[in-house]
Amino acid sequence: MPFRSSSSYYQPPANRDARPGTVRPAGGWRALVLVVAVLVTAVVTLDLATPTDFRARALLGLVPIAVAMLAPVLATAVVTGLLLITYMVLQSLSPIPSDGVAVLGPLMIGTGGLLGVLIARRKEEQQARLQAVTDVAEATQRAVMRALPDRIGPLHIADFYQPAARAARIGGDWYDFQPSPHGIRAVLGDVSGKGLPAVSASASLLGAFREAGYHAARVEEIAERLETAMQRYNAWTRTMRDSEHPDAFSTALLLHFPPDDEAVDIVNFGHEPPLVVSPDGRVHTPAVPPGLPLGMGSLGARPPVPVRLPFRPGDTLVLFTDGVTECRDHGGDFYPVRERLPGLAADAAVTQGPPGELLRLIAEDLHRHRHGAPHDDAAITVIRRTATEVAPFATAADAALYGPRYAHAL
Repeated sequence: MPFRSSSSYYQPPANRDARPGTVRPAGGWRALVLVVAVLVTAVVTLDLATPTDFRARALLGLVPIAVAMLAPVLATAVVTGLLLITYMVLQSLSPIPSDGVAVLGPLMIGTGGLLGVLIARRKEEQQARLQAVTDVAEATQRAVMRALPDRIGPLHIADFYQPAARAARIGGDWYDFQPSPHGIRAVLGDVSGKGLPAVSASASLLGAFREAGYHAARVEEIAERLETAMQRYNAWTRTMRDSEHPDAFSTALLLHFPPDDEAVDIVNFGHEPPLVVSPDGRVHTPAVPPGLPLGMGSLGARPPVPVRLPFRPGDTLVLFTDGVTECRDHGGDFYPVRERLPGLAADAAVTQGPPGELLRLIAEDLHRHRHGAPHDDAAITVIRRTATEVAPFATAADAALYGPRYAHAL
């Protein structure tokens, strides 16, 4: 089956394959033509309205500078040429008496055009550097937070991720799904801190989850591997002294979907418990006692134990990080996701359709609640169990790498 991503809210930037100088002007060509027409009309009108001993046509030299703010180099140069022609037409219709003063207009237009071309060139270089940084960030995102199919076995998935850092693609929240011969494993977590140290810790934890999630037969072993990965990450950062937060930790929910049971095992590492939505729209918070966050296992407390919950076809799990629950409105009140979800899930079309619809309603409601820019990364994952199994792999050989049952589902 063709790959379909569950990431309903990730929009790649426009013109990512365009080269500097070939992108359309900011606002489009129509906006550029409108700006040039308005400025030229204003200057020409002022020029014709002034006495013969004082002409405003030399002000046309300011137009290329304004155009450079919107257009690439080529368009700025073309506009400069057209302005010189416009000046010559005005000079032929209403010549300036003094030849010395008449030369001032072309000189100002030429100077303005040169400055405009330099400004446009500088702007394109900055855009190219920004595009390079964006490409690196996107490559990092694909390496750390890989794209997910919208179906894995009996699970229908939709996910949403909004980093707090402006224009960022990744942050400290992390989640993934890992099919295996022992069932499907999923995780959603939130690393302490922000910025590159949080991204580095997330990458370490995701790498450990993907390997342990595939090889480990028991969910307890995956939990131990994640704890070890977090402690090893902290030990390495202390050794290298390359982090402002050498004792990072991460809350997380670790999920295991047994292959032959309509249930889910959940291990809670001090994270917000999930919400369960039944096919009739009822919402409840299951009893999943929290343990210590990942990275704090050395404190001597008992590790969290898995809790098995029924998870039948039509049931939906909603997982989220504290960037959702701690989102504040203009009055400083947190977003009450547990109180708002029943209203969002009241429609049967939402609870029985694709999980992306419920995710969309939550994300839009969160956006309406938020006042100002987000202060923390926010991640939401919606998982709905279906009655049929679907393998997202391209070939039976690919599916067999993850277990015979996925090959049979093709």
